[in-house]
Amino acid sequence: MECLKFELYSPCATFKTPFSLKGIETYPLPPYSTVIGLLYTALGRKWGGEEFSISVQGDYEAIFRDYIRFRKYNRKDKEIAVLPLEVPRLYNLRCVVHLLGEGEIIGSFIKALQKPKVYLFLGGGEYPVWIKNPRRVEVEEREVELETTYLAFVPESKYRLFDQTGVPFRLPSFYEVGEEKTYRWERVYFLPKSSIVEGRLLVDREGDVVWV
Repeated sequence: MECLKFELYSPCATFKTPFSLKGIETYPLPPYSTVIGLLYTALGRKWGGEEFSISVQGDYEAIFRDYIRFRKYNRKDKEIAVLPLEVPRLYNLRCVVHLLGEGEIIGSFIKALQKPKVYLFLGGGEYPVWIKNPRRVEVEEREVELETTYLAFVPESKYRLFDQTGVPFRLPSFYEVGEEKTYRWERVYFLPKSSIVEGRLLVDREGDVVWV
């Protein structure tokens, strides 16, 4: 079995959670919808209903708090309120992404990531994203016992394989178009580095686990 694999790097990024109210909170890694959006931005078109699975894992050097000048319109007073807003930033973000899907769409994404149609960014347009070596790699399912080297979003179906409790998240993935644009939500666990995992998993030929 083959999949698409690539690495990405961004000097800073914020992935706003949908339940950030008075302030902004960030996911620890880019959610599936962000990666899907990146791929189709590189391709130069909107999602056309193609189905595929995504694995996201990675690391960042630090998280720091930045401040922005936030403007909010007050309908009652018909005034624009200006206030400082705290924004968490993931510093020196590096990710490993796998995509399992049809061979044709994998080939299209490889070409698009090598020569994207437009400037690519993650988590806000202020910082560029560097895409490294999009390629096809062989993957196989096998029995493993290993210590993880990355932070990872792990599907709920794989939860039983690790030896500690992960942090549950619901991640947006593909969107459904109706009267309103709504996302599908995937149940995952956020797994820290150095977690012990034991069981049958997909592993690529370079030794990285594919979390699908």
